[in-house]
Amino acid sequence: MSTRLSPADVVTTAWRGVAARPQRTVLASLGIAVAIAALVALTGVSASNRAHLLRQLDAMGADLAVVVPGVGPDREPVPLPFSAPAAIARQDGVARVGVFETAPENLGVYRTDLVPSTASAGITVAVARPDVLDAVGADLAAGRWFDEASRGLPVTVLGATAAERLGVRNAGDRVWIGERWYGVLGILSSAGLAAEIDTAALLGDRWVRDAFDGDTIGDVSAIYVRAEPGRIDQVSDLLAAAASPGWPHVGVTQLSDLAQARAATDDSLALLGVALAGIALLVGGVGIANTMVVAVMERRGEIGLRRSLGARPGQVAAQFVVEAAILSAIGGVGGAIAGVAVSAVIALVNAQPFVLAVDMLVAGSVVSVIVGALGGLQPAVRAARLSPTVALRSV
Repeated sequence: MSTRLSPADVVTTAWRGVAARPQRTVLASLGIAVAIAALVALTGVSASNRAHLLRQLDAMGADLAVVVPGVGPDREPVPLPFSAPAAIARQDGVARVGVFETAPENLGVYRTDLVPSTASAGITVAVARPDVLDAVGADLAAGRWFDEASRGLPVTVLGATAAERLGVRNAGDRVWIGERWYGVLGILSSAGLAAEIDTAALLGDRWVRDAFDGDTIGDVSAIYVRAEPGRIDQVSDLLAAAASPGWPHVGVTQLSDLAQARAATDDSLALLGVALAGIALLVGGVGIANTMVVAVMERRGEIGLRRSLGARPGQVAAQFVVEAAILSAIGGVGGAIAGVAVSAVIALVNAQPFVLAVDMLVAGSVVSVIVGALGGLQPAVRAARLSPTVALRSV
């Protein structure tokens, strides 16, 4: 007759111990679930807050760079090649590219044709391709943006400040630009740190090429480059060479202060997330260990009975350690699900992006099993070493 228990027998016996006491199982698992739920929820909320703040900084222009023509040795502007936008868009880390073309000279923008030409209110004219809106990251306050049809029509999209100065509040109005009426196709919200767009009346690129003459009409005047989150420094180093290979006279400007603030914020929030995870793991580990110690010590009488029937100390200890691990696994999975739900609800209520901290989700479940097994090991071994008579006294 074999005196050893196979691993399958140990797991089966431990599972029967768990299933036979549903109330104790629920209470023990609940304590573990609370600890793991706190870990997952804390890290999830921290990750969501971090993503929300970084997204706001990116919208302000932390990941935005502008490529403009440089000045050559003769101190004259050096036009950007027509291939520059496509070459930049192919660079690793570039998310979106928007192109401005050279605007006709001496175009004034007025509310009506009766306004004196000297009362321009500081409004400029810019020529935009349809890809500008996504690259700049601006939103429409009213109306719509240029598309393939409207980019060839006498219509304009007004920046937020330009619309305010002109007294235009709705799309569908008209304004007087360069001795011609233009319909107001749309009005932009504030473009953030791309402030030059706020004071501009934007015209479609195709319309300007067809309606105006000039040597510089159709030239690329500026390329707005939106980098992937956190990669603006890497992208900025590539832009000049990509825009005009072998020609150093290309200007690249970046909102460096905001980019540095984004990097510092990212590092600080990442460190905060690690600190919160560490504290939650510590507190959760202590809670799990205490739960398992109590759960095992309550069953010393049962352990003594098993010993008196011939069970070996190692067999008893193995059964209770596995049982502790099963309880911890049940509580860990339940706590992970609860933590995800809590962090999702908090993100939804605060209108933040929900970020699932997968590493903490997996770590929480694994840690609950490991800590639960370790928490049950010491009292199980200690109780298993008691003589049957001593253990039975606690029945």
